[in-house]
Amino acid sequence: MLNVNQTIQAINNALSPFFIKDVGGDFFLSSYKSNNVFRLRVSNNCSSAFDSYGNEGEHVKVVKWFSDYWLFIEIRFNNPTAILLTLSIFQGNESDDDKQQLFRAEWDDYGDANLDHPQPHWHFLTNKAIEKTVVNFAEFMDDEEINDTFKDLLSEEKSKSIDLSGFHFAMNGDWTNTSVYQHRVKDETVLAKWLGGLMGYLKNELSYIDRKRKQHY
Repeated sequence: MLNVNQTIQAINNALSPFFIKDVGGDFFLSSYKSNNVFRLRVSNNCSSAFDSYGNEGEHVKVVKWFSDYWLFIEIRFNNPTAILLTLSIFQGNESDDDKQQLFRAEWDDYGDANLDHPQPHWHFLTNKAIEKTVVNFAEFMDDEEINDTFKDLLSEEKSKSIDLSGFHFAMNGDWTNTSVYQHRVKDETVLAKWLGGLMGYLKNELSYIDRKRKQHY
């Protein structure tokens, strides 16, 4: 099993370059309700969001990054050798407790258990945000008949498509060379490098999307 303290220290070192002074919150993992669970430390630049993770999901604290993007990171060390890391990007106003969860990146290594899905991988979740917007709009309508019509239309459209929020999109599929798309977490250095690279990639792409958004304002 990875050394917990060394792993958290390596990850915190990888996260520190992405802290934007006077814009976002601290990117520093600290223990959360258990010595085996770590989340980003709650600071002044935090807000609430609903993390659609697992069977039910939960309301979590998210840390401001830049623009209207918010970050959630959790790492779990499950005995004897399992390690599970999840990172989500949310978008929305600070006062909005139902921010849009855009996507989630995960790297799960269950130790001796077989890996059923690609590791690491993505989950894309914007379809759930659009669906929720339509439902909320329908609920605000005073006319019950119109309300029911909107919900019937939504149900009909959902039946025409597949919900891919549970689809594991491979992040590191080396099909052209080795055909390997399931990777184990070998040591804390590998995990920290992956997370640091992921943060850099996300910062670059989200900044690009942000510029495109502003062009339409």
